[in-house]
Amino acid sequence: MRSGSSAVEVKGLGGGTVRFLPLFLLLPAVAFILVMYIYPFALSIVRSFTDESGGLSLVNYYKAVSLYGRDILFSIQVAILGTLISTVLSLALASYIRLSDSRMARLINSLSRLGIFLPYVVVAQMMRSFLAPHGLLNVLLANMGLVDIDSPLQLFNIRGLTFGFLWKETPFITFIVLSGLQVIDDTYIEAARSVGARTRHIILRILLPMIKPTIAIAVVLTFCTIVSTFTLPYMIVAGNPTTVTVDIAHRVTYFGDYRVASALGVFLYLIVGVMAVYYLRRTVREEVYGY
Repeated sequence: MRSGSSAVEVKGLGGGTVRFLPLFLLLPAVAFILVMYIYPFALSIVRSFTDESGGLSLVNYYKAVSLYGRDILFSIQVAILGTLISTVLSLALASYIRLSDSRMARLINSLSRLGIFLPYVVVAQMMRSFLAPHGLLNVLLANMGLVDIDSPLQLFNIRGLTFGFLWKETPFITFIVLSGLQVIDDTYIEAARSVGARTRHIILRILLPMIKPTIAIAVVLTFCTIVSTFTLPYMIVAGNPTTVTVDIAHRVTYFGDYRVASALGVFLYLIVGVMAVYYLRRTVREEVYGY
């Protein structure tokens, strides 16, 4: 009797509560995403098309383009430039670390990971002190006789901002790319060397083509990070032009204008969306066609 009763209870649980248990486990995560991401995302889009009277209008976009059009182009320029240079440097560093067993390679591998764990607010303060007109960089260059300390390099512009992003993002891409390179078996490298392949041929024709998906992920993540970063542009180039993230904060803080700020946010969605579409198309193509 007792065993039969237990069987009925288990069967009842299997047909009822147990079936919905995965949904209950997913509910907190789904609710968090809906409240913290989906709702603000939808609200910002709706608000960007709403004028002061509550009607549908494109006046916010017209105002955003007329006031901050130059900053939108500046944000795109910085994101593309920072992503491209960071990717090239990271591929070179990761390939060197993967193919070399020297102490220098191990030292670079260790030091390159330090920047990953530093938040952008710390990096921004470091860059502001390092790139200042009389900061560490200009003082070092002046001591080397390369610049005049009375007319130092002015780096609180796109050059300094790009340098800051390179310092922060290059270790991140290097870490991701190196993780992909470490998976490749050494027999591929040894076989290429046995037939006389040079190092650059091994890198360009064997190693990098085998980790194209990994490189694509690193590029997308880096581009989106640069576009969405506020602290570094605010502390390096808070003047004109600057990035859209700084404009959004300025519009909300000093004018309380959430409608124009939402319109600027939609421009950021579109910029990031280009990379998202590229990544999704590439992922689907690899899953379906295998290349």
